[in-house]
Amino acid sequence: MARARVDPPPPPCCAPQPPEDWNLLLPETLRPLVVPPQRCERHADDELPAERTLGYAADGAPSFCASRHRLAAPASDDDEEFVETTSVTECTTAWRLRDGRWLVHESVLHYGRCPPEESARYYLSETMPR
Repeated sequence: MARARVDPPPPPCCAPQPPEDWNLLLPETLRPLVVPPQRCERHADDELPAERTLGYAADGAPSFCASRHRLAAPASDDDEEFVETTSVTECTTAWRLRDGRWLVHESVLHYGRCPPEESARYYLSETMPR
């Protein structure tokens, strides 16, 4: 008896649609100025806690990117047993504007402070963040 061929699912890094939150940090007033992504690719590092999502416009050019990584540090409450905890999380999200520039949002969250402290900023760039 012949078995029906079952195609494997697409790799997890390829998504036909952009993530639902691609414009979450984008100010409402700037949304009409952005080239929206039509499809996205997600890349995760096998060895480091890092990932990057690239979004592409209808013409195939990059129009969105988001990268996130965290820095780990050992922590202990009794100086005998140590566990790995997140000390800093850095996120960069960028959108290509219709004039070709990129609107970039950078955020750094420090967990070593109580409460955790976040610094964030927006800026314009001539190139997509790397």
